[in-house]
Formats: sequence, C-alpha cells, structure tokens
Amino acid sequence: MTRVLVIGGGIAGYCAALAARRDGADVTVVARAPGATALYAGGMAIIDDLDTVLRSPHHPLTRLGIDPVGIATELDTAISTLQLALGKEGLKFEGTWRRRGLYADIHGVARPANIVPATVAPGELGALSGKRVAVIGVPQVGDYDAASTAQALKELHGIESFAEDVTIDDLPVAASLTDLYGRRAPAPRARGAAIAYPPGFVALPDDGFELLSSPPSPHGWRLQQALALGAVQAEVTAFETSQASVVAARSSARSFRADAFVLATGRHIGGGLKGGRATTEPLLGLGVFREGSPASSLGVRLHLLEYLDPSEEMRMGLMTDKRLHPLREDGAAAFGNLYAAGAVLGGYDYAGPSGFGVPILTGWLAGRYAAKQGE
Repeated sequence: MTRVLVIGGGIAGYCAALAARRDGADVTVVARAPGATALYAGGMAIIDDLDTVLRSPHHPLTRLGIDPVGIATELDTAISTLQLALGKEGLKFEGTWRRRGLYADIHGVARPANIVPATVAPGELGALSGKRVAVIGVPQVGDYDAASTAQALKELHGIESFAEDVTIDDLPVAASLTDLYGRRAPAPRARGAAIAYPPGFVALPDDGFELLSSPPSPHGWRLQQALALGAVQAEVTAFETSQASVVAARSSARSFRADAFVLATGRHIGGGLKGGRATTEPLLGLGVFREGSPASSLGVRLHLLEYLDPSEEMRMGLMTDKRLHPLREDGAAAFGNLYAAGAVLGGYDYAGPSGFGVPILTGWLAGRYAAKQGE
C-alpha cells in the first residue's frame, strides 16, 4: 500500500487526502494551523469560464495538459466526492461548478458562488425574487446593521426586504457577530417571509437562510473544523531528501516517512511561500515563478511591478509539470515523488473566479498521482 503524506490542512490538502484514500493509499495529513480556507466568506467560486482559463498559458489548470472535457469530468468527480465527505462531517453543501448563483453578504452586496452551504443556498438572489425577506438584526451587535442590509437588498437587487431586530438577552456588552456563533437562531415575528440571518446561528427555521460573511467568518470556521478532523497537528520544518526523491518530512517532535508527498501549504497565510526582498519557498527551495519566469531573475522590474500593483506578489508561486511535480528554477521537476497543489501554485488569482477550483482540482489530482507512486 502506498503511503502518502499531505502537508497542509486547507481545501487542497483535504481533496488530496480524499483522492489518495479513494485510490487505496494510506494517507496522513499534517497541518500546522488553519490557513486561508478559514477566511472564506461562505461561497466557493470554482471556475468562471473554463475555456478562458485554459487560454492562459501559465494557469495551473492549463499546465495539467488535460483537455476541457477531461478537466470537466475530474471536477465533477472531485466536487461530488468533496460534498459527500463534508456532508458526513455534518457540513452539507449544495451547487455545481457548472452553474453560478449570486448570494448577498451581510452588507447586501451580491457575491458570485458555485458551491455554498445548505444554510446559504435558499438565499440565492434569483430565488428570492418576488418574496418578502425579513433581515434579522441584533441590537447588541455593533458591527452589523440589518436596516442597511435590507435597504441594500431593496435598492441593489429589487428584493422586498425589511429589517427586524431580535434581542438576545445573554449577549456580552458591545457584542460582535462572532458572539452569535453556535447560538440557536431566534424566531422573528415576521410570518410568510424568507428570513435572512447573519452567519453563525444554528437550527435555522425552514424558511431561514444565512447571509455570506467577511473575515472572521463563521462559514470559514465551520469548514476548517470539518477539514481538520483526522489531521495531525504539527509544523513541518524540514525534509529529508535523496538525489531524486523526498524521503521524510520532519517536525520538531517527529519524522513522517512516506512513499509520496503532497505540498499543499498555501501561500503567505499558510506559510507555503515566504515574502521579503524575494519571495521564496522555505522548505525545499523550490522555484517561485511569475508568468513563467523565476521571480529571482526579475530583480528591480518585479519590485516596480509590486510598487504599481501590490497584488503582483499574490500572483507568484510554484510551477508544476503535467503531473503536478513542482519545478526548480531551471524548469526541471525537483523530486519524482513530490506533488504540489492549491494556493502555493502561481499563475492565478486565488481571490478570483477560480479561487476554489484550483485547490480542489489540483489537490484531487495530486492525491491521485501520489497514490499511484511506484506503479
């Protein structure tokens, strides 16, 4: 049985572990701490336009060398498996990567998403057309104004909405939205209307739904808690390597030996990349690229680009071959049993329309490839 070690506890690492176990591997997941996954607002944007994505030569999905039909098939399998696994952990998701909806956040602003929690799904703005919507407010909470949200829903989206305040007696003084987390949803006075709740409540009524959030996000906490189940909490600080392969990953307390390794360490929040005068991959010294060129070779030009647009830093990352082996700066695969997935990859904007599509699909494929190591 192939032993696979996944380093990283976000959505990419979770999908890698799902795929590797599905293909019969013995999988261990090592996670240092929650990464950017815990910050997500409640809606997963998967792929906006697959054909457009595949016309970008340095996009991680383009580099897979898989045609659109093949990518679509893999996405169908990966996402259905992910939804099934999270559902077993008590976190049910709805939707498909082939169809995108619009969902309101706590400010009434519409955000696009393909996959959303079942508690958010009834709040798709198209489905609310023609309905009355009661927006629940809590007077003790100072960082959320239900009246403003209701007004935005009406003015921006043409939804007949109104605010209704519900008092919760045991809230602390100057409470915030985070203090609502895990509390039973209060019953409003409104009848015959859909009910929009700020995120965090549990046991919503049948006609209730949650709004999307902004960090810190109850949606993100729930997802990260589900992803973290079964993971070993440890920080990988170094690797043992031979000339052509990785032998083991080391933390301060132990060494993890495996036949194949999946690097799903994220970018700056997760610690997969380290910023500074030059962005580097801190564990193995892998190549960091921008638009196909090593970041270290861009020198002053890169600093100028970052000065003009700070998000340039967020577009850099690892490059991989068709089997998701990360490359050295010379363009050669670094190790035959090392795979990379998720936000640590460069060539795309992980806050953009493929924000969850890349981690889900590359994690899924990396897990499959790792499980077949040595065959």
